[in-house]
Formats: sequence, C-alpha cells, structure tokens
Amino acid sequence: MKERIEEMKKKKIRVLVVDDSAFMRRAISEILESDPQISVVARARDGLDALQKIEQFDPDIITLDINMPVMDGLEALRRIMENRPRPVVVVSSLTQEEAPITLQLLDLGAVDYIPKPSGTVSLDIKKISSEIVAKVKAATGINPKRIIRPRPRRDFAHKAEEPHPPSFAVAVGVSTGGPKTLLDIFEQVPPDSETVYLVAQHMPPQFTPSLAERLDRYTPIPFCQAQNGQPLRGGRGYLAPGGWHMTVTGDLRIRLSKNPLNALFKPSVDVLFSSVKEVFGDRTVGILLTGLGSDGARGLLEIKETGGVTIAESEETAVVYGMPMAAKEIGAEEVIAPCYEITEEIHKALLKIRRRLKNAERRTHQRAV
Repeated sequence: MKERIEEMKKKKIRVLVVDDSAFMRRAISEILESDPQISVVARARDGLDALQKIEQFDPDIITLDINMPVMDGLEALRRIMENRPRPVVVVSSLTQEEAPITLQLLDLGAVDYIPKPSGTVSLDIKKISSEIVAKVKAATGINPKRIIRPRPRRDFAHKAEEPHPPSFAVAVGVSTGGPKTLLDIFEQVPPDSETVYLVAQHMPPQFTPSLAERLDRYTPIPFCQAQNGQPLRGGRGYLAPGGWHMTVTGDLRIRLSKNPLNALFKPSVDVLFSSVKEVFGDRTVGILLTGLGSDGARGLLEIKETGGVTIAESEETAVVYGMPMAAKEIGAEEVIAPCYEITEEIHKALLKIRRRLKNAERRTHQRAV
C-alpha cells in the first residue's frame, strides 16, 4: 500500500464530483482543487450522467450524492461496482431516518461517507473542507481489487437466554470500511455467554443506531447501541453511539462521556481500549481494524502490556491500512490477520486466555496443598 500511495503522490488524483445541485458541484470541486494533489476532471448532475462521465474520463475517485433525479446514487453505485469498480466517497444529506441507505451504500462498496452539514444544498459546506479532502485522499490508497461485491446476509434469530455478567471482553476499534468489515467478522462469531463484545466505530451520531440494528440482525450476537449506565451482559454486543466516548466501569456498566474533549474522534478507540484494559485486564482481546489515522494503536499497546491478546487487521484486507499500521509500527499487535481469519483468531485468543487462567489456578491450588 505504501508503494501505491507514493505512486499516487507523484500524479494528480483525478476526481469525478456527482451532485444534482450546481452549487454543490462547484463548491465541492473548489474544496477538492484547493489541494494541489487533486484535480476534478468532471462533474455529473445525476447517476446516469455519472456513468457516462466515468466511461469518458476514467476518474480515480468519485464523490457521490444520493438523492438525485433520473438515477439516484444508490443505483449508480450498484452499477459502478458491477462494471467499473473504484473508490467512491458518499457526500450526501441523508437524515437519521435514511441512515439505513447509507449503510447499504457502504455494504455495496462505498469506502466512506461525509454528511452534508446543513441539508441537500449546504451553503456552509466549506466548514467540512478538511474532511472532504482527507477522505478523498485516503481513498486514493485503496486497491480497487479490495472493493468486493456485497454478498447476501442472513437474518439471525437470537435465543432468549438468561444473561450473566461477563468474565472476558472483546474490544474492537474500526473506522473507514468498518460497517462491512464488522458484519463480515461478527456474522461468524458464535456468542460466548462469558464474553462481552464492545465496538467503537468512527461514525456520526445519525448512523450508529442503524449500524447497531444491522449488527443485531445479521450476526448471531445480540447487539445494541450502548446507553449510559447499561449493565454489561455476557454474549452480547454494545456499539458506542456516535459523538460519545464509551467506557466500562468496575461494576460492569457502560459509561458514556464527552471527555476527553480533545480526542480527535468520538467515540475514541483509544478511550475504549484503555477503559476495557483497566476493568478486564489480561482477560481482554483487543482488535484494531481498517481505518484512517492512528486512533486505537496506543490503547491496543496498553492491552498487550496488561497481558491481553491483541489482533490487528493485515494490509491484505484493510480498506484503509492506517490504524492497523500505526499499531504495527509501535509493536502493539500480537497477531496480524486478514479480515476473513479474525473470527478464528478471536476464538483462539479466548481459548488462550482461558487456558492461561486455568493453569494459574492449577498452580495456585498445587502451592496451597
């Protein structure tokens, strides 16, 4: 991936901007071209126009609105991924009620999403200029071969079982490319009644309720968006709500907070990992998946130093190899694995922890007698 990024730095990133508003097309283009590495090669007013411009200009990256006439962004994305796959960053004004559409877009292959700050025609779009530029440039490092067509998901019916406080924790941090990666991993994880699953996904507040619903529907683990003061239960999953840090308390409850205020992301993966390490110690499995930046690397190292098992997604499958790479650079990971092997690595990590605890109990018993 480093070689691909270096190669892209030597030439302009060619972008197609798709939006039905002439103002938005112009404003997004100006934002992108304020960076000397980016060139907007074409603009399209709807999905059908976009498909024609892709054939004509062959852009590296596409920014895509959703609510458009003639052909909306959802259908356009479906056709792009079927015929001419390449990184697509959604820039749209979807509300919380429309959030399931955004997650469907991510499942179809969109690499990231940027909510417009104030509706379909956002006159204040420039206040998110840095986010637009950063996410388009991050998408540049994505190998098109890694953009895989979605596969059918199956619904899971959760058994009504008496929940108990957990003895072990699996803490997961993820950003760009996360929703699909989380589903791919957790749909294969049989719920362990002694283990709680805690997830921090960088995502705006309007989207996390729908992501929690999708995790609950398409994985065997009962998932919910975490609530402040909620007791932790074994065999269940808790997703940090957008805009809040999620931590756990000594009496095994969820605590939501805005502190630390200076954290770049809310929820912060580092904050979650540090908290879980304090409560579960060496009975923690820490997992850092695809994402832009370095959030989670320091927290993963803390879990490792406390005796927990740490796993980082490999460059082979990470949509954006930023967060896992940051963990690798500081030696925070014990295991490096592609996405499709992480389910098995979770199983092996919990088995390893249990064996270690049993051996320790055996030694203690032998000394006592």
